[in-house]
Amino acid sequence: MLTEFAERFIQLRQDQGYTQQKIAEKLGITPQAVSKWENGTSLPDAEMIRSIARLMDCSTDYLLNHQISAISQHNLESLQRQRQAEVENVIQKYVLVLEVGRGLVDMLVKENTNTYLPIHNMRMRLGDHMGIMIPMIQLRDNITLGEKEYRILLHGREVVAQNSSEYPKYFYVRENALPVAEWRTVWPEGEWLEKQDETPAGYVELSAFDCIVAHLSEVILQNYDRILNRQLTADMVNMVRRRYPAVVDGVVPEQVSLKRLQRVLAGLVTTGVPINRLDYIISYLEEHPETGNDGETSIIAALTEELQ
Repeated sequence: MLTEFAERFIQLRQDQGYTQQKIAEKLGITPQAVSKWENGTSLPDAEMIRSIARLMDCSTDYLLNHQISAISQHNLESLQRQRQAEVENVIQKYVLVLEVGRGLVDMLVKENTNTYLPIHNMRMRLGDHMGIMIPMIQLRDNITLGEKEYRILLHGREVVAQNSSEYPKYFYVRENALPVAEWRTVWPEGEWLEKQDETPAGYVELSAFDCIVAHLSEVILQNYDRILNRQLTADMVNMVRRRYPAVVDGVVPEQVSLKRLQRVLAGLVTTGVPINRLDYIISYLEEHPETGNDGETSIIAALTEELQ
């Protein structure tokens, strides 16, 4: 019993953040007495055990038996949640990651009260224009990058090498030069300047972060065949099902497999074709059964003509 009491007492004291000196003061005893309890060489009397239970917010049964205290149980559950989150983080890494150098961390903090808002807006614009779903994008700093450099990772691998940003300058480009599928083709059309009091007539003002996000959107479209997975495909199908159940029920995956639909959708997006008429695409695939890889290429070509 001495050893068991000592183990539980030490755990409670540490859970509550007490030192031996502090708990001795609160119990009105000497630190030497506390040390003896924890060494397992002595045991408090019944009245002292009740005082310890009140101070530690536990029962005397816990101190004398094997019950788990509320605090220890809470700490155990927190530890289990933390470990679960760590495991999930290892197993399910972000598909897309935007890494920035130290100088751009200020950009994320100062220019955007909600850093994720420009990225959220970009995801929504691509969703509206292209009919695609995009997984969450992680933002993080990387001290190995240059002061104002950034890079983009896809599935943990670099798809955009270190690019330099002109932060804190702003990019001014003619309105008729936007939007374009490939953001970098716009750069010769614009100019990086200090922020203007008024945006020049006929021009659009973009922050450095806006430009980085535009580059990110270009990368997403170019690599959508590597981003679109079976789950995202199923989520898009479910959206169509809610609005047009007759198009989907009994068709996906019974006649048109998610695998085939995923390949066709990815092929269309990477060639710049919107897939926001997903109900039509599903019906088309239902009417044109799979005939091998060549047949899939022909399907994508035919749908490209239909959808553009």
